[in-house]
Amino acid sequence: LEDLPNEIILQIFSLLELTELYRAFSSLNYRIECLLYDIHIPLSARLISKITIPLNKFSFRIINLSLIDWLPNDILLLLQYSNLSRLNCLNIISTNNFYFGQPTNNLIHQILSLKNLQKLQIKLSPTLYILNQNLPLSLSIQHINLSMITLDMLFNLLIHIPKLRSLNVWLNSNGRVFDSKTYDQDYCCLNLKKLIIGLHNDITFQEVIFLLRRMPVLHSLDMSGSVWDQEFLNHIHWKKIISGDNLFPLLNKINLNISIRYTNHTPHINVISSQFNKEIFQRTNFSITFDQAFWFYLKCLWYN
Repeated sequence: LEDLPNEIILQIFSLLELTELYRAFSSLNYRIECLLYDIHIPLSARLISKITIPLNKFSFRIINLSLIDWLPNDILLLLQYSNLSRLNCLNIISTNNFYFGQPTNNLIHQILSLKNLQKLQIKLSPTLYILNQNLPLSLSIQHINLSMITLDMLFNLLIHIPKLRSLNVWLNSNGRVFDSKTYDQDYCCLNLKKLIIGLHNDITFQEVIFLLRRMPVLHSLDMSGSVWDQEFLNHIHWKKIISGDNLFPLLNKINLNISIRYTNHTPHINVISSQFNKEIFQRTNFSITFDQAFWFYLKCLWYN
């Protein structure tokens, strides 16, 4: 390293995550240490549980931050008291099933206050808890990836992120009975073009279509999961989605992989197959199959 020019060393720094960078270079020599603390070098940090580096010396340079298995209050303190003014991408991930519950709402408040944040991923368990109480408006966030959340909590978040362009979300009902009257009927995601939905077994088609109707400029729809609601087998619903039907005039990509549980009220497989045997479904590569374990499999991979 002694013989390497500063430009090469800085290039090496740019390839390393902050913890690795600090451990490898913090105690070498004065020149390297000066470069390490160069305020102009952007940093990426992947911090697992408790940190062992002087984060306050680097936080204002971090553009990409991943927090793995942090306790809720520790995350909140970090967001409240660290200078993350350049942060562009934030990932909060729990692999050990910490219960976040209501503190999630406080985290969301702090996250929405990050002025330059564009990408957000939150992977926690169980269902994300977000209330619509004095949350700030974020004009910077454009891409979100969320773990399991109910529709009402999702709406509480979306109305505060008007510039959102892509959403990846795992939806469940969590025992709630859907009532469209409790939602703002005029709200729309006017910039959202890409939607990826994971379906938990108790989610209903009524909830899904209610969400989709709020996305008038949707270009790409990806939906997968296992469900109980038989309305997912209704060919009329899918025909309306594919054809646009004044709902999705810009939709040009659909990827479906949905398993629907068989019940005594489910029509015979031959009846369902014939309904999906129309030209519009053939053209868009829709398929419906059935196995002896009482599951229907609805698939589609279509690009216009």
